[in-house]
Amino acid sequence: MVRLNKAIMISTAAAAVISTGICIGAALAAQPQMEGALRGLEAAQGELQKVTQNKAGHAAAARKLVAEAIAEVQAGIAYGNAHGE
Repeated sequence: MVRLNKAIMISTAAAAVISTGICIGAALAAQPQMEGALRGLEAAQGELQKVTQNKAGHAAAARKLVAEAIAEVQAGIAYGNAHGE
């Protein structure tokens, strides 16, 4: 009987852990638009790093703005993950 109760407790704990993991995984993966935006911004950042002429300061300004946009998108993703959005 003790062995059966122990097996039930272990099974219940395992189910709880798996369920929690599934819920967290769903919450973290539920932001395809933000993740897509982040990938696009990171690609833009990579291209801007290759620019050899500053274009009267516009290339440097664009790099700065893209870096700020990346930070904002990352903050939005973190907020969404923390608040289930």
